[in-house]
Amino acid sequence: MDQLLQALVSGLLLGGFYAVMVLGFSVIWGVMGVINLAHGEFLMIGAYMAWGLFRLFGMDPFASLVLILPLMFLVGYLLQIVLINRIVERPHLMTLLVTFGVSIALANLFKILFDADPRNVAVAYNGSVQLAGVTFPIVKTIIFGAALVIMVCLHLFLQRSRLGKSIRAAAQNKTAARIVGVDINRVYAITAGICIALTAAAGAMLSPTQAIFPFMGPPFTLKAVTITALGGLGRIPGALMGGMVLGITEIFVSTYVAGIGTNLGVATSFVLLVLILIVRPQGIMGGLRPIDAEAE
Repeated sequence: MDQLLQALVSGLLLGGFYAVMVLGFSVIWGVMGVINLAHGEFLMIGAYMAWGLFRLFGMDPFASLVLILPLMFLVGYLLQIVLINRIVERPHLMTLLVTFGVSIALANLFKILFDADPRNVAVAYNGSVQLAGVTFPIVKTIIFGAALVIMVCLHLFLQRSRLGKSIRAAAQNKTAARIVGVDINRVYAITAGICIALTAAAGAMLSPTQAIFPFMGPPFTLKAVTITALGGLGRIPGALMGGMVLGITEIFVSTYVAGIGTNLGVATSFVLLVLILIVRPQGIMGGLRPIDAEAE
């Protein structure tokens, strides 16, 4: 029973990180129809930024978010204005190739700058506490709490603010949004800025728990695809649910399948992807972008 409860708690904590990690990927795909294959590389950049600020100034990775979020918002905004807006109306293969090229360029740039040696952020509180016989890793618990706060704030922003409503209008019918005066290119740029900032923030929060190296991004991009398919495009509650499902599945499989460890847990996530695409391709909670909008 203790092992079952520990696996459940570990799965929920992992799922919380997955949920905040996938937000940027899911919203960009849901709003623009762009599958960002450089998603994991922006997470990697956030982790390197947290490591750099910790090494140079002793800044805590969570405190460093006050610098990382605005800086990476600007990076995402400019990337969208300069590059992605020029191809967002093109066939999906074009955006796939461009974002794949961006991912390769970023990974190799960071390899040149920092070489391939893993870095880590050794915070003093990277331990665990026992509660009712269950171990709670401190950093992962903080990430879980931060993930819930970020998701609630993003959900309220999309649902209640004027700009958030413009983003949802652009996702649902960009032609109608243009007719009523929505500047689609500006909305796309702001969306990209927010999403890339959140992705980098997830990388910064991850930095105390995992080695940081230039090619850490692709597995996170693949998991983002799985979680988005599970939860639905652009749905904040869907991202949370998809992240929880994937996190719990990985932990349970790696815990109860002897001699396999986490490798089968990762493989299981892609089995889930195939199953959800067969059974419910719009995701558990549907998508921000209607199915017929994909065919425009």
